[in-house]
Amino acid sequence: MKEINVNLSEMRSVKLDIGGKICARSYKNRKRKTIKERLNFGIMYQHPKLYIFAIWMNDPNQLIPKTLAKSVEGNSVLDLGCGTGTFQKFLPNNINYIGIDLNEDFLVYAEKKGKGAFYKRDILNDLSEFKADTVILSDVLHHVTPNHQKLLDNAIAWANKKVVISACYEKEEGPFKQLSEFIGRRIIDNDGLNEQREGAGWLRLAELISFLRSNGASNFQKVLSHIHCEIKV
Repeated sequence: MKEINVNLSEMRSVKLDIGGKICARSYKNRKRKTIKERLNFGIMYQHPKLYIFAIWMNDPNQLIPKTLAKSVEGNSVLDLGCGTGTFQKFLPNNINYIGIDLNEDFLVYAEKKGKGAFYKRDILNDLSEFKADTVILSDVLHHVTPNHQKLLDNAIAWANKKVVISACYEKEEGPFKQLSEFIGRRIIDNDGLNEQREGAGWLRLAELISFLRSNGASNFQKVLSHIHCEIKV
C-alpha cells in the first residue's frame, strides 16, 4: 500500500498509510520528545510501559478487561481510545479487532505486540467505515468530556450489536479534593491530546449513571472504581 509522510507540528514525523493505519515497521529512529513536549503528557502517558504498569496497579487482577470481554458479542470489535491495545489479549483469537487512538507511541507498541489493526484517528470524527459487532468504550469517556454525548452517539452508530462501556467517575467531596483532582487529571492522567473539562473533571457517579441510562444502557455493574454497562443497538 502506498505510504505518505505525515508531519506533526508538535511531535515527530511518522509514516502512516493512506487510511491512517500505523505502520510500525517504518517507525524507526524515533526522535525523542523534548522536555517541553513531555510536559504536555501526564506520567502514565510518557511511555507505553508506564501506561500499562499504571493500569495494572489500579487493576492487578485485570477484572475490568475480563468483564468487558465477557460482554463482547459477535465476531468483530472496535476499541475506541484503545491505548496500547492490551484489551485484545482477552478476546478469542477469531475476533476481528480494530483499535483507534491518537497516541502514536501507544499505537506503534500495540501494532508490534498485538494481532489487530491499529489506526491513528480522532474518535469524535466519522469512523463509520470501521463498524463492528461490538464497540468498546473503556476508560475513555472522561477524556472527551464535555463531548461524551457525541462519542457515545458515534459508538452507537458504529455498533452492529452493542456498545460495551467501562467508565470511571468523580470521587466524592473531601478535604483534599482539589489537590487530588489536579494530581490525577493534570499530572498522572493527562493524555496530552484532549482538552478535559475544566473544573468539573470526571462525571460524578449519579451523573454518569443517569447519562448512560438516558442513552439506553443496562446491565450495570460496579467493577473496582468503574461502572460497567452495555447498550444494545
